[in-house]
Amino acid sequence: MTDYQTFFIQAYWWLSLLGGVHCLGVALFIRYSYQGQTTDNQSLAGILGLIGFYFLTGLFTQESSTIPIHLLLTLCYPIYFLLMPLLYIYSKQSLHGDNYQANFFKHFMAAMLATILTCSAIFFGLGINLQASNTAIHSLAELSHINAFVLILPGLMIIQTGFYFTMIYRLLRQTNQQNNNIGDPLLSEIRLRWITILALGMLINWLVRLTIVYLPFYSGSMVSILPQAITRLSLLVTMYILAFYGLHQVTRTAYFSRRAIQSDSNNTMNNQQILDADELSYLQDVIADDGADKHKDSTT
Repeated sequence: MTDYQTFFIQAYWWLSLLGGVHCLGVALFIRYSYQGQTTDNQSLAGILGLIGFYFLTGLFTQESSTIPIHLLLTLCYPIYFLLMPLLYIYSKQSLHGDNYQANFFKHFMAAMLATILTCSAIFFGLGINLQASNTAIHSLAELSHINAFVLILPGLMIIQTGFYFTMIYRLLRQTNQQNNNIGDPLLSEIRLRWITILALGMLINWLVRLTIVYLPFYSGSMVSILPQAITRLSLLVTMYILAFYGLHQVTRTAYFSRRAIQSDSNNTMNNQQILDADELSYLQDVIADDGADKHKDSTT
């Protein structure tokens, strides 16, 4: 192995570690510390946790794994089926608030089916050769011969991702039309813009992975470490951009929320009547009696 290859592998390892630690750290902060444990924060923490797990899978190597690496990655793959449902649930919870109660069983059914299918195949030895060694695989035919699920699961993941991106697009379009029709406040526009940017960031990374990983893989080429590093670097940069943009939106939301609270408080104070009807009537009688007494004194 050349010095260049060693440096690149080390850089890929540190990139995976950095992305995994950062995403998991932010997920834990949002889940347990940031503005309470609301449902949309829990969904966002789940998204970041899954992305962090994806980064950390880059640390798995043939040397560090006690089982064949292709089998280990196959066992981890059903977890990725949770990502797009969580993104859709988070988008709908952010835009609709308490009016939307997510049916997690329905959205997580694909992940459960993928888990059952994978575990059953491993248990019964269907489509997966448990005796395969950790030796290098040089062609897609060799890989599909020892593990057919490396072809099935990514294909199902592509179908699921396209389906949920279509649902998110319809959700954003419908919400935008409703805001235009009813003149929704600025806070709703901020949330809509944030969900749009988040969905676009995830879509761009999915297209990058589809172009340089999935399509060459299904065309017969083996996936090397370079496309995997590019997808992880693109995702890490996207996470940093979304983090800075999200902090900016949080600041704007807090500012406009505080202004709305102050405006409501001022309106309440202005509209609040200091004296009730009986007290006003008594005060008017006192003023009238006092005026009558003064008039009587002046005439005498």
